[in-house]
Amino acid sequence: MTLKVLIVEDLHYDAELMALRLRDEGFELDYSRVQAEADYLAALADPPDLILCDWHLPQFSGLRALSLLRQLDLDLPFIIVSGGIGEEAAIDALRQGANDYVLKDRPARLGEAVKRVLEDKQLRQAHRIAEEKLRLAERAFQNTAEGITVTDVNGDIVSTNPAFEAITGYTQEEVLGQNPRVLKSGHHEPSFYRDMWDTLLKAGHWRGEIWNRRKNGDVYPEWLTISAVKDKRGETTHYVGVFTDITQIKEAQDQINFLAHHDALTQLPNRALFRERFDHALMHARRENNSIALLFLDLDRFKTVNDTLGHPTGDQVLLEVSRRMSNIIRSSDTIARLGGDEFVLLLEEQTSAQHAAVVARKLMNLFSSPMNVGEHELVVTASIGITLYPNDGDDPDLLIRHADRAMYEAKQQGRNTYRFFTQALTEGALERLMMENELRRAISRDELILHYQPIVDIKTRQLRGVEALVRWQHPKQGLIAPGLFIELAEEIGIIGDIGKWVLHTACDQLAKWDQDEFQVPRISVNLSVQQIDQTLVMQVSDELQKSALAPERLELEVTESMLMRNPELSRTVLGELKAIGVNFAIDDFGTGYSSLAYLKLLPLDRIKIDQSFVRDIGRDSNDEAIVRAIIALSKNLGLESVAEGVENSNQVDFLQKAGSVLAQGYLYSHPVPAEELYRNWSAIKA
Repeated sequence: MTLKVLIVEDLHYDAELMALRLRDEGFELDYSRVQAEADYLAALADPPDLILCDWHLPQFSGLRALSLLRQLDLDLPFIIVSGGIGEEAAIDALRQGANDYVLKDRPARLGEAVKRVLEDKQLRQAHRIAEEKLRLAERAFQNTAEGITVTDVNGDIVSTNPAFEAITGYTQEEVLGQNPRVLKSGHHEPSFYRDMWDTLLKAGHWRGEIWNRRKNGDVYPEWLTISAVKDKRGETTHYVGVFTDITQIKEAQDQINFLAHHDALTQLPNRALFRERFDHALMHARRENNSIALLFLDLDRFKTVNDTLGHPTGDQVLLEVSRRMSNIIRSSDTIARLGGDEFVLLLEEQTSAQHAAVVARKLMNLFSSPMNVGEHELVVTASIGITLYPNDGDDPDLLIRHADRAMYEAKQQGRNTYRFFTQALTEGALERLMMENELRRAISRDELILHYQPIVDIKTRQLRGVEALVRWQHPKQGLIAPGLFIELAEEIGIIGDIGKWVLHTACDQLAKWDQDEFQVPRISVNLSVQQIDQTLVMQVSDELQKSALAPERLELEVTESMLMRNPELSRTVLGELKAIGVNFAIDDFGTGYSSLAYLKLLPLDRIKIDQSFVRDIGRDSNDEAIVRAIIALSKNLGLESVAEGVENSNQVDFLQKAGSVLAQGYLYSHPVPAEELYRNWSAIKA
């Protein structure tokens, strides 16, 4: 390794002699010579390994050179090489920071002096590094967030850090000389500590989770690592324990485990935990020859609550339902939320069909009392399906499916009731599955058709429009009314395709009637809630363009509940369609949930009075009052009213006196195919 030397000397040959002497001593040398202060400072910008300096120079001095080193805070080996320095000056030079001095007339000492000062420099550097490591270790010891305990080989505490006190509550003074068992919680058996020390003595370290006790008595979990500290001979002198309070981690883990097995909203067991308990209950029932009852509960028309009042209100309803049910079940029973508004109740002890029916009636009575949710007072009913083990099966999945089928049957029977599973329900489920598959293929097989029902002027009986109503011409079952398949189409997600087909076919038919000079002023098409999105505007525009129809001749019918499901989206989409020129009617008015303040903001043209009110005209004064109110509301909003389900002249007389303009119903015509409508009405001018 080349030794970089700075020689401060005014005589060139003296510097050469110094360099020659060092090379003779075996040093590989790279030296430079300076004799003025400015050159000296410039050379120190790239510090050398060693400085050899004359004490007396014409323009500089060794004393000044040492002073400049101190000012620059440079730790460089500095040897005085002088011919005329006296003993007092030499001692002063050493006091000022020189490492040695060599007289020029004794050059033999130069190599020895250089070796010594270089070794001294290495020792100083090693010492500084060691000191820095010690300072760093001390800072880490004092400032780390982990608690640290140092014990001697006997296990007595000799040192702790501030984090130890922060975690345990004990100061260092309180535990010095004591064994760490002062923290013992009593949660572990003696074998736990024996195993810990066996591992520590054999492997030199141990790590794991341990429960300890704070000074205030609180028990807490910590993650502890203990390591043995050995001396040069390999003998253990100390043990260092580093620990972290993992209380928050344990709480987070407990919360994660809870959420993995419980419903986040209601805190009830979820599907996974319910399945575990159901499997365990079945194993116990098989072993003890016991029976089990499973109740599958679904809230009635809960979707309407979400659509009209919003999901936050729906969540509050679910919470109240969960609270009420939890208050009446036995400790041995399990209630779980499977998702949405579906709940299951598992009855294990002393269970029979009679007991299951009693529980089902209790649940129904429980829901009969109104619940106050925010500003609303609601009555939420439920449909319940019941299945029994072992009568209805011994497989958990099968029993759940059977309970679901029984619940569906309760829905079909009018809701707010319960039904036990029977084999006939399974057969019905198979029929429904087959119907789903056939309905999915109905469009591609050209099995859908449209029937048309006239909308007439009450006074003149002239044709003012027709409503397009979809039918399913099933190859085996014949003509199927929409009430038997539209809801199914919405459930399985194909109502959008059916709606698109209906819109296209209706517009195409109106264009054909125009070609045949059959004057139908307007055609009405029903929309499903799933159709109201931004794609509807483009879809309607395309169909109007293809059929070359004026936009005002197309009327789209929507319901109150449909609009209130997403009011802002409905208002936006209907507004864009109205800008095109399309007409709108609100169907089945009076049967849904709506805000009149919101309805007046929608671009409506007509209100259709639901036939349930029209049917009892002349028999129910309340329905008559409702009809009058709807007609008056229509007039005040500047809308036409259309009475649905008109079947006799008495109803017509009442409607005409009340101020209704338009009507449709069996009095005028059943929904009929396009050809029949043409034959019956083509001679009547629109």
